[in-house]
Amino acid sequence: MKADKDLNSQQEHLSSTSYDLRITNLARFIYRKITFCHPEFISGSKKKTPKQVRYDDTSPLDSQDKRFLDVGAGNGLFLKFFKAKGFKVAGFELEKQNVQNMKRDPILTHENITQGDITKLTGKQEYDVVMASDVIEHIRDDVLAIKNLWSFVKPDGLMIITVPAHSFLYGKRDEKWGHYRRYDMKVLLEKIENAICSSVIPDLDRESMDPRIREDDSVGYHVVFATQWNIVGFYLYFLFEKILHKPINENMRYSNSLLSRSIRTILDKILRLEEMLGGVPLGLTLVVGVRKVCQS
Repeated sequence: MKADKDLNSQQEHLSSTSYDLRITNLARFIYRKITFCHPEFISGSKKKTPKQVRYDDTSPLDSQDKRFLDVGAGNGLFLKFFKAKGFKVAGFELEKQNVQNMKRDPILTHENITQGDITKLTGKQEYDVVMASDVIEHIRDDVLAIKNLWSFVKPDGLMIITVPAHSFLYGKRDEKWGHYRRYDMKVLLEKIENAICSSVIPDLDRESMDPRIREDDSVGYHVVFATQWNIVGFYLYFLFEKILHKPINENMRYSNSLLSRSIRTILDKILRLEEMLGGVPLGLTLVVGVRKVCQS
């Protein structure tokens, strides 16, 4: 299989599968972060403060009746992963062809997947988990996009954002794939804070408003986790983009050759180790989870 020419060709490749080395492992990583860092989702356990939540907790994630929204759903792999975990899934996607591909997928045929632009969409605090993975770097006004994402999050729900890490790595591949920027953690957290602090609780009908929100209440936020992911990817990207000045060959991601399969097996084990560790100090991707907190 030929290497991806651009983002759309990659999405086309991935729309017909339920596994991808990068996306599936990122989904597993995020799921584990939700499980062990967001105690309100853990069945039968008492609520804990974030400092009390341990990575070796063994309580299962109670995802029944939890609603998951993927903004920028692309190829549908995140939707399929979280549906398999018991979530009620829905998605927005900008590209019409990607929406059609997902709707043709037998796993996603009956799910609520619609075409939409997050810079023009606002929600009514109806989802337990709202995710935008590798989305806001494609948007010029990323603060507006984050603000709109936040409007879909329920009280005590999570907003999860993943973006390309390290501004100094920005190069030709980012330009080719439509990235306005890469992010340093401090900058990303500042943008999230700016977006949330400029948000206003939607003017919903009082009968449908969450009972935890009262006239004198305010909605705050807590950064539950902020970490990096994919340490091997960082070094590969740095090597090709900044030293060799050559495009990264994507064939390994799809090829069935013995060498490619062996490399994928090794990388998969490394990414699973990162999942167990809960993050790494240096990686190609930033992963941030923010909880919506009701404060009296």
